[in-house]
Amino acid sequence: MSRSKIYKWDPCWGWNNDIYYLGASSKGDEPFWLKKSYLYLNEKIKFSSPKNSRLSAGSFTNDFYFGSLTYDLFKGKSKVFIDQSIFVCNKNWDLTTEFRPSTILKKPNKYFSKKKFLDKLIMAFRDPAPINQSKKLAVCTGGFRWGINGNVCEVTFDNSTFEITRETILDENMLIFDEIERCTFWGEFMFFSAREKSNIHINKIQVAKLNRNGFYSYFGEVQNSENLYGPCVNKNLDLLYWYEGLHDITKYPNNEKLTLENNEWIIKGRRYSFQTYIHHIREKKIIRIIAFFKRNLIKFLKNIIIIISK
Repeated sequence: MSRSKIYKWDPCWGWNNDIYYLGASSKGDEPFWLKKSYLYLNEKIKFSSPKNSRLSAGSFTNDFYFGSLTYDLFKGKSKVFIDQSIFVCNKNWDLTTEFRPSTILKKPNKYFSKKKFLDKLIMAFRDPAPINQSKKLAVCTGGFRWGINGNVCEVTFDNSTFEITRETILDENMLIFDEIERCTFWGEFMFFSAREKSNIHINKIQVAKLNRNGFYSYFGEVQNSENLYGPCVNKNLDLLYWYEGLHDITKYPNNEKLTLENNEWIIKGRRYSFQTYIHHIREKKIIRIIAFFKRNLIKFLKNIIIIISK
């Protein structure tokens, strides 16, 4: 019996500079993000989520793995109600602490959620990432599934306890994304992914910069990052990501670096396997076709009206 393909996404730098990633079987018709997922290293499962939950993205520090869990409260053809939490594991992969804020936050909040299920507030709370070398974590909250725009809050982990210390670390000009995912930090910069900005589709890694008021303001896009999602950088600016649409992770992690040139971030050394190159060309072609139809739709409709009115 042949093994099914493993979808791979959300890679991150781990202990000993190893590359961990989320993975799930490609069998079944449900979207990858609704599948039972595991944390992998070199094709082997290193951690699986507790019963009745699914594993979402996380990050490593010197001593801990900070991850996130998704709880499916209801899955239908047109609606999905999910609630999320973050947790911490030691190096023995013992899950020592979990924090599910929906158990303590009861009222709708513009930074966390306006969605309820069975009269109980549910919320996004995922992708914890250390803010540089501090004890602070950035956690992604909000998003269109919870009735608000994407947000990032600040959480501390001290004495085996999680605590929300800031409802948002974002400037007002950052509260324009349908959702924010996979934040990763280097110096005063935050890199992240999203799919829509001000209701316009985007397909590049996004960048924010810490301002003088202590919030992250929008900075721009990473050039040469088309169709790449879920960034993770180490101290050397080596970049990990996954290919949206292919469900596969970085092919050349030691050759692709983020570089700041002329006040603009760019991926230097981006390389393509045959599969990723074809995917890249196909996506650019689709984007051009969509742009062509948008440009010519009004003209086409006007011509139809003229023909009908004659």
